Amino acid sequence: MDKERIDSHRVRDRYEQMLANSATAAICAGQDNLIISWNSAAEMLFGYSVDQAVGMPLSIIMPERHRAAHDAGLARAVKTGKARLAGQAVEMFAWHADGYEFPVDLSLSMWFEAGKPMFGALIRDVTDRQRARRRLEHLAHCDTLTSLPNRNALQAHLADTIKAGACVLLMLDLDGFKHVNDSLGHSVGDELLASVAQRLNDAAGDVGFVARFGGDEFAILLPDCADPRLIEQTADRVFASLQSPIELAGQSVFVNTSIGIAMSPKDGTSADQLLSSADLALYSAKSEGGGARTFFVRAMQNRSEQELRLSMELRSALTNGEFELWYQPQVSLADRSLVGVEALLRWRHPRHGLLQPHAFIDILERSVVAEIVGDWIINEACSTAAAWERGGLGKIRMGVNLFPVQLRSARLFQVVLDALARHGLGADQLELEITENTVLRHSSHSAKALRKLKTLGVGVAFDDFGTGFASLGLLQKYPLTRLKIDRSFVACIDQGAGDAAIVGAVVCMAKSLGLVVIAEGVECAGQEKALIALGCEEAQGYLYGRPVQAPDIVRQYRPVAKLAVS
Repeated sequence: MDKERIDSHRVRDRYEQMLANSATAAICAGQDNLIISWNSAAEMLFGYSVDQAVGMPLSIIMPERHRAAHDAGLARAVKTGKARLAGQAVEMFAWHADGYEFPVDLSLSMWFEAGKPMFGALIRDVTDRQRARRRLEHLAHCDTLTSLPNRNALQAHLADTIKAGACVLLMLDLDGFKHVNDSLGHSVGDELLASVAQRLNDAAGDVGFVARFGGDEFAILLPDCADPRLIEQTADRVFASLQSPIELAGQSVFVNTSIGIAMSPKDGTSADQLLSSADLALYSAKSEGGGARTFFVRAMQNRSEQELRLSMELRSALTNGEFELWYQPQVSLADRSLVGVEALLRWRHPRHGLLQPHAFIDILERSVVAEIVGDWIINEACSTAAAWERGGLGKIRMGVNLFPVQLRSARLFQVVLDALARHGLGADQLELEITENTVLRHSSHSAKALRKLKTLGVGVAFDDFGTGFASLGLLQKYPLTRLKIDRSFVACIDQGAGDAAIVGAVVCMAKSLGLVVIAEGVECAGQEKALIALGCEEAQGYLYGRPVQAPDIVRQYRPVAKLAVS
């Protein structure tokens, strides 16, 4: 019996020594609520020395407003022999000796010594975690490029406004924005969007709710409005606000807008209906050559017929071999070596020439051939990656964007498996890219499909991270391997603290989840330097190369690969 007691004391001594040297604050208290153990990490966390803390009530580490509840809970645990929070990790506010609150993560335990209850707590400061969470949650409601409410905020506000009474929605799309992007670069394009946002805010006045809907699309919501004259006046102010040039990159840039207008309840009694009506009106305004305002009318529903014609042409495109894949380099920021590419779809139209995705991708995604085209993209991309490896380029990661229909399908796993086997490509050389909004629309199907693919070894990347509505919970729900930071957060990362803080939070969070981070839209050395300082591992963008055809990738990078081998 004496030997058992000695062994027990030895175990307890080792346990106490481990807690004393732990980086986590460890505190023990007895049934009288008095502290009996206080390690060095607790000293650092709460500002009380061991001598000051031991013998004091445990409530000294709690804000005063929580102390009564704590005392009652401890008394209840002593009486019943059970602590309600024992075995759980909870976030709460703690109290520092210097007189301020801070958030902590607390794990409580309860045990008995000589028949008397004892209480222990392991406590960590989670201030940085909460700060990062607030920054990232902010992305769900604010467009960081323009500081306007984003699409998510607009939809929520629109639904509430419609319930309150009559309202008007103006959808705007900038005329000539693509030319600015193509001729002056995306960074200048982003500056233009920020300037336009400010002008639209001024034009909308105190009543209008202005939001960035996405890309170069904006929206102005006028609540409690049914007067066509007020709508016309608002549209006039918008057009007038864009008449004067915007000075960018040493040039005077002119931009105009098209406006689609829908009124509730006449044109829609829900947020989705009113958005759809305003979008159809905007499409009509754009088709008139731009610089126009158009009110929604039911005849605009024939747009679906136009989309049907384009959808039929897309079917022919697949049959006639008109689709092509172009590839944009992805590099390691450590040495700019090629680590991967993103496969991007192009359509070589027999009449209109080479078409960029924005001209057809939305309709293709809704087309009956979307899944078949998606299958072709996976197969073609795997074939190219395998050919590159055989040609001496080495193992290059191939990024492939998935269509929503592919995530809904039960075929995706087998399609990927067959393509890898057909071309002798390793599963770790393929990475499937999904967007936040695609995942949100198909969460129950996509999670299962992606998890199965990850077990195979295929990578899964979250594309355009931060631009949609995804919550932090999605990062744990989905079997991800990589986060792609949207270019809108990279554009000004070297010019101010705001975007750098957001990117830094994303990088920190991603690493804690075991994810690699790649930044999109890198166009200058300053952005690259800032990303390296923030711990980002990889990047893609015009600084490293525009999308090119497969032979151009080989010509550009194979000599580098050979040199590395030698």
